[in-house]
Amino acid sequence: MNSHSLTDLNEVICTPELTIKEAMLQLDRAGTRALAVCSEGMQLQGLLTDGDIRRAVMNQTSLDAPCVSIATRKPVVSVEGIPHADALRLMTEQDIEHLPLVDADGRLVDLLLRSRLAVAAEHTWKLEQRLRSVIVSPEATIAEVLRQMNTAGTGAVVVCSAERRLLGTVTDGDVRRAVLKGTQMNASCDTIAAREPRSVRHPVTARSALVTMQQHDINHLPVVDEAGRVVDFLLRRELVGEAPVAPSAVIMAGGQGQRLRPLTEDTPKPMLPVGDRPLLERTIEQLRSAGIKQVALTTHYLSERIVEHFGSGEAHGIHLNYCEETHPLGTAGGLKQIEGNGQPIVVINGDILCAVSYEGILAYHRHHAAALTVGVRPYAVTVPYGVVESNEERVTGIKEKPTLTYFVNAGIYVIDPSARDLIPDGQRFDMTDLMELLINTGRTVVSFPITEYWLDIGTPKDYQRANEDARAGMI
Repeated sequence: MNSHSLTDLNEVICTPELTIKEAMLQLDRAGTRALAVCSEGMQLQGLLTDGDIRRAVMNQTSLDAPCVSIATRKPVVSVEGIPHADALRLMTEQDIEHLPLVDADGRLVDLLLRSRLAVAAEHTWKLEQRLRSVIVSPEATIAEVLRQMNTAGTGAVVVCSAERRLLGTVTDGDVRRAVLKGTQMNASCDTIAAREPRSVRHPVTARSALVTMQQHDINHLPVVDEAGRVVDFLLRRELVGEAPVAPSAVIMAGGQGQRLRPLTEDTPKPMLPVGDRPLLERTIEQLRSAGIKQVALTTHYLSERIVEHFGSGEAHGIHLNYCEETHPLGTAGGLKQIEGNGQPIVVINGDILCAVSYEGILAYHRHHAAALTVGVRPYAVTVPYGVVESNEERVTGIKEKPTLTYFVNAGIYVIDPSARDLIPDGQRFDMTDLMELLINTGRTVVSFPITEYWLDIGTPKDYQRANEDARAGMI
């Protein structure tokens, strides 16, 4: 199996008879956003993606139907052994995220993920760029090395032979000491290089490399192959550096919860306990698990209870900011008061209990280049009468007590920074107002069907159900 494929192919193989509901659960466990549908003997029958499932939900397909009924029966495939660069090129040309690899008899042997191949390709390119920027010859002058070091921004370079064999390293500290000693800047860098620098053999994990650097108190670590050729150059600051800027989240926690009285007379609705902890704590935990560490809370009713419980958020593994609304600003108005970080903002109503994949909705938002993504839930209404269908005065049919399904707002959104800028300052402004504004100005607003557990805790009956579901382990 290729190094950038799945570690366990069995995780992403399902039988054609598996129901859509069962496939959804397997898809969540696999975390690959696709399953290979295979019959006996690993014969590939189709490819089932999370997009196929969401379209099936939108089309009201029964979740008890076999998953093969909604799978792509003739997906783009390739033969085993295809170079990763060629596989990535094919996936880019076909605009696909998954590429099954089959043998001559059509049996599945691998499933490549475009995201992993792209990361690997980018890493390879960056690695080569890094090496070119830090490798110098022994004849290079100290002045030349200093200029190259400043351009590379690495604080050190590696001195290599023409075959890239490691001969030494020169750090900015070496240069500074040479200057203090009065060494001429046109002297060769070989005169000030560390001749036997600490290095590690490829392959090496980031963890073990960092341990080596900490043990020997060094900030740069060449990685060499069996022949002593430099294949990588690790920087301590990158191994312990900050993660890329992640999306932030806003939780609307200012509602009074009047329909839940007397439960909310002394407790704000988001702080009502569900199972063993407050509802708001569950939501924050889900966001943290999705890698979202910057969370803002818009508060109004009994806001001090929320602040007392969460404080800075440090105890919960996040950084919390509070935005107290002196007067209600609607479901979107408070967002204007919250400082963004240039990334999409996840917005959640504080009375929602759900198991939605925040990584999934963010990826969906980016895929569609949306200004606003709104989570939706199917809601069925049964008409208690026979519905007469007619063309003017002529009756064309009758449906006895039909069930109509609509998609309703689930209270979960992803907002692009450019859309947030359209929210007026200090005015009541609802999310529906923002949707209409974006649609009327030609911006892209998309719906994200939520197929995971979801419950709006608006009434005592809903609250009772939430605690029952928590006890049953459904959330």
